[in-house]
Amino acid sequence: MTVAVGVDIGGSAVRAAVLDTAKGRRILRRFADMPLPRGSVVAGEIVDESAVAEALSALWKRNKLPSKGVVVGTASQRLVVRRVDVPQMEPEELREALPYQVQDSIPIAVEDAILDHVPLEQFTTPDGEPMTSILVIAVHRDTVDTLLRVMEPTGVTPAAIDLQAFALVRATFGIEPAIDNPLQAIVDIGASLTQVIVARGGVAEFVRLLPIGGDEFTEALMDRLGWSRTTAEERKREIGVVPEGPPEPAGDDDDRKALGVLTAQADVLIDEIVGSIRFHVRQVDGGALSGAVVAGNGARLPHLANRLGTALGVSVRPARILDHIDLGRIQLTEEELLDAQPVLPVAVGLALWGMT
Repeated sequence: MTVAVGVDIGGSAVRAAVLDTAKGRRILRRFADMPLPRGSVVAGEIVDESAVAEALSALWKRNKLPSKGVVVGTASQRLVVRRVDVPQMEPEELREALPYQVQDSIPIAVEDAILDHVPLEQFTTPDGEPMTSILVIAVHRDTVDTLLRVMEPTGVTPAAIDLQAFALVRATFGIEPAIDNPLQAIVDIGASLTQVIVARGGVAEFVRLLPIGGDEFTEALMDRLGWSRTTAEERKREIGVVPEGPPEPAGDDDDRKALGVLTAQADVLIDEIVGSIRFHVRQVDGGALSGAVVAGNGARLPHLANRLGTALGVSVRPARILDHIDLGRIQLTEEELLDAQPVLPVAVGLALWGMT
């Protein structure tokens, strides 16, 4: 049995998905999580290494997770994803020339970064020069060093470190072969980070990370209504936002006030998401966006997907990874699995890293 483990270090928890990937299978054998102390990871950046390391160690010990085939995801403001046009060259030649080709296109000194790239398309300039568009990924070396350090207590050396954004695409769109290569978006709303990805044919061609997430909704309720954090967390998932149109005027009822507060906060986030997606769509000659998928704990907010869909002008659906993978003898109830669906995509997509 070939087993792969995807590790998602999120803003509120660390999560692991164990997949059996032998002979092209995709069987979820195990999914487990471990909560993190508040503030341990902020906007994707590991702030408290000891807390994250302790949570990962506990995750491994309590769930007896495999030690091989482990892929860890990263997503923070300290990584850069840019579309860059370079002269056409052989793959090996491009790998060697990458630092020189992209050094003026990324805000990180190439000697301080670990670079990778994904080829997107080839074209010819009006002057007849053959070019290739690539998606360049630049990650600070100390970000990678931090990930390796927090994994040390588990006794595991990761087989790879991958972008959470790529894992989201892999799990959401890359499982089934693309037929007509529609332009689609994925919006993953975490506690303090929202990932906006535009993909075509199972390949990400645009990634933007927004340092805003579900925590802002909670804190808005705490500030405006004086609710405790626990009450705000619980009530926001019951009240949600107005599906479309302006927020309702505030009234004397706390629930109505909360609806207005949450809807106003949703519009702040939606404006950033829509602006990011439309910016990319205007830059490429690839047609209009055909649809979008939402994931992450923040996507649980009732009617947020409806409001985002109205703003984008496309249908928006929740990520349903369980429709695309098989279930082994997993020690979770059906209700627990369904509840986990919003946070499954990153961990599952990381575990699928070796299959694409």
